[in-house]
Amino acid sequence: MNFNQFKNSNSVLRKDQMKDIKGGGTCGFKSSTGTVGCNVSKAGALHMVADGGYWCCESCGISSYCG
Repeated sequence: MNFNQFKNSNSVLRKDQMKDIKGGGTCGFKSSTGTVGCNVSKAGALHMVADGGYWCCESCGISSYCG
């Protein structure tokens, strides 16, 4: 199935369903020093873990620091 066929099919997910899959569009982090931040931009999360740590976007709901 090409994109145009898929786009017009009944298999397309609604926006609320895509949000459930992709997450709310915000990210989180736990820096190497233990600082935690949730509901930040991806750029902000990556900046905070530049020296080590963990970051999440779609998986934040199951993380130990933002879940």
